[in-house]
This record gives sequence, structure tokens and C-alpha cells, in this order.
Amino acid sequence: MTIEQLPASLELIFTAYEDADAIFAALLPALCDELDCDRCFFYFRNPHTKVGTITHCYRRDPKWDDLTSEDWKPEGNITEIDPLFAIAFQTPESVYVDDIETAGPDVVNLEFEREDYKHRALIHTPIYHDGLMYGILEPCVFEHPRVWTESDRQIISLLQEKLGPLAVDYLNSIGKL
Repeated sequence: MTIEQLPASLELIFTAYEDADAIFAALLPALCDELDCDRCFFYFRNPHTKVGTITHCYRRDPKWDDLTSEDWKPEGNITEIDPLFAIAFQTPESVYVDDIETAGPDVVNLEFEREDYKHRALIHTPIYHDGLMYGILEPCVFEHPRVWTESDRQIISLLQEKLGPLAVDYLNSIGKL
């Protein structure tokens, strides 16, 4: 089954809010519900200066780390540390990791994922606009593997289409572009 539009719970957010920051804040809990995830966050970056941070993070349970930070940091050698970032710089295609424990080293740096993110399964979704990557959307689950369904993939694909221009608006509104 192919879905032509986002589920109503997600589509409503894009009509209920005008401000990109408000859309991002409302979208994460709704996406966690829709995908049955434990945590979801946005990492935004300036593609010209190569600095970024996690600006929005929602977690269903406070036992999962809130990764939000106000510190915008240089990305440095992130592609050498994180294969998912290296992939994201090459293609806007999302990477669906069912289990970090069994994914190959060409996809995940197992120790990095365990130590920094502590999740078990994730979707690593680059946010592109006009050929530049402005961020990453990352829904994830903890404690067990997760097979991402075709419906999950279609939702993420439809979201990707909407997020690029909003990321640019958001970064401009906070003075990071």
C-alpha cells in the first residue's frame, strides 16, 4: 500500500503552525507516536560554515537522553567518526538501521552509536534544500531492534519533501544562515 499524503496527525501540524520552530517542536512528539519511536530529534547545521547542533528533541520517557544543545559546534571530522553522516553528505536518501548491533561498519560506528546516542534502531534522514544538507531528522528506538515498515519509509519520504524549506527558514530566523 502506498500512502499519498502524511497521516492526518502529522499533516495537521503543517497547517496549524506557521513558524518553523513551532512546527518542529510539534512534529517530533507526533512523529514518535506515528512511528512508535522512543525519541526523535532534529540536528540543524549551516552548510556553509559547517557548524551545527541538535535544536529539538522529544523523548517519550525522561530516562532517554535529551540531546538538545544551545552550543553550535564545528562538525570537524564527523564523516570519519560517523558513517551515517558520511552517507548523508553523499545522498539525501534516508538510512534505515534495524539494529545497530548487526549493521555493518560502512553504515554505523557501533561504539559511537552506543556511547553518544544509546539507541538500538534508527532512521537517519538528511534534510536537503537546493542541493545542500541543512540537517538530520532522527527517529529511534531503544532496547530492541526495529524493522522499519514500508509505511514508515513513506512517511519519512513525505516529510523530507516538506522539511528542507522549513529548515532554511528556521536557520534564518535564528541567525544561523
